Amino acid sequence: SDNAGGGAASDNTNVLKRLLERGCGDAAIGPFWDPFAVAICHTKEIGSTFPLRFGGKASAASGAPVDAEVTLIGLKRDGWQSFGTAKVSFGDAAGIRIATAGGSVDVTLISNRTQALGTEIFSDVGIDLASKRYIGVKSTHHFHAAYAPIASEVIYCDGLGPSPLDSRLYPYRKISRPHWPHDELPPGRFLV
Repeated sequence: SDNAGGGAASDNTNVLKRLLERGCGDAAIGPFWDPFAVAICHTKEIGSTFPLRFGGKASAASGAPVDAEVTLIGLKRDGWQSFGTAKVSFGDAAGIRIATAGGSVDVTLISNRTQALGTEIFSDVGIDLASKRYIGVKSTHHFHAAYAPIASEVIYCDGLGPSPLDSRLYPYRKISRPHWPHDELPPGRFLV
């Protein structure tokens, strides 16, 4: 629901907030588009701990920002991620860790708005996905080639962002009808 590939800002904080509230540990989530937070991180030393406000800034659909005491675990300048044979820029980035009752949640912050395509968006900022029990990616489908092979299960969730998984939630005003999944189609009817 916060997929930059679907036009969202990629700074919605709803799912991250639930992970933190529930004390989930061994988790990673991202990418969060927040160039300002990335710039702050790039003034710090890796291993330092400091207060940071991030996410929840682009629009009302972004949720509220997260205010947390974070530990900087990695920095990257001019980062890119793999998508098949292509390389997609995520710009300058930072990996931060937030302590929880159950361990910690690692977060990727990026300066170029993009969805999670390749695992470099985590590994390049010091986040070891193999050590995580939960991995949350801001992507609807394009993540699958890189992340499904390292996951025991892929679960889709909707974090109440501006690009919901269920297209029936979009307030379409000018679509031709009938249109699946908004309307039932007779058997054999193609989507045209």
